[in-house]
Amino acid sequence: MNATQRTGIMQRWNIIQHELMPELRSEVGSLAPKLVTLVHILEWVRIEEFVSSNWGGCGRPEHDRGMLASAFVAKAVLGISILGV
Repeated sequence: MNATQRTGIMQRWNIIQHELMPELRSEVGSLAPKLVTLVHILEWVRIEEFVSSNWGGCGRPEHDRGMLASAFVAKAVLGISILGV
């Protein structure tokens, strides 16, 4: 890892720790440890950058696959299973 990558990682970590998390706590209050982990994972992975929106067809809105991909990550991190589907 070179110095530029290290600096970028540290800047991102500082933004998450000193800007995002305090703002999130002020908006929703105390977070459970699993939710804090989920926020960190979603911020680091940024999965929405790797999936594209899909055009729904004539007169239909685009589908936001980034939100769907984030939901799958949340499901895995939080250990949620859907039974009977």
